[in-house]
Amino acid sequence: MKKYLFLLLLLSGCLTLPQLPEMPAKQLNSWQINGRIAIITKNDSWTAKFNWLQQDTTYKIRFSNPLGQGAIFLSGNDTGVMMRTADNKVFNATDPDTLIADVLKLHIPVTNLHFWIRGIPTPKSSPQWYSLDKVGRLLTLRQNTWEIEYGRYVNVHNINLPKKIFLTGEEFKVKIIVDKWNITAPSV
Repeated sequence: MKKYLFLLLLLSGCLTLPQLPEMPAKQLNSWQINGRIAIITKNDSWTAKFNWLQQDTTYKIRFSNPLGQGAIFLSGNDTGVMMRTADNKVFNATDPDTLIADVLKLHIPVTNLHFWIRGIPTPKSSPQWYSLDKVGRLLTLRQNTWEIEYGRYVNVHNINLPKKIFLTGEEFKVKIIVDKWNITAPSV
C-alpha cells in the first residue's frame, strides 16, 4: 500500500505544470494586426481577411470576405461590444463571445484570442497543459477546451509574436495567419 501511495504522490507531482517564463508580449496592450482567418466546421468553411486594432481594452476588428462580398465589424471594450454586418444590421452584447455565438452561431473564444493571438495563455484560467520551444515561446497550449498550436513566430521590436496559430475546439478548427504586426502607436 505504501508503494502505491508513494507512486501516486510522485505522479501527482509530475503533473504540475512548471511556471511559464516571463513573456514580453504580456506587456503589449496596443497593436494592429492584418491577417487571414479560416474557420472549418463539419459542414462548412469560412475565410476572411481581418484587421484588428487594440488599444488597452478598446478594440476594433474588421472581417472582410474575399472579393469584397461583405464585411463584419466588431467594436468594443470591457463594458460591451457592437457588431455591424455588411447589410448594416447592428447587434449589441456585453461580450464578444456571446455576440458571435448569438449572431453567427459560432462559439469562438474571442475574449481568449486577445491573449492567444499574442502567444500567451489567458490569465482567467490555468492551462491544462502547454509546451515551449527552446527559447521559451509557446508551441502548444490547451486552455478552456481549446488546443492552440503556434506554427511560427516573428520578432517585432524584440517581442516574439505569433505568425501562424491553429486552434482546435470541440465543434470546429480555426487557422489564423498574421501577415503584419504593428505595435508602435496604433490608435483605435
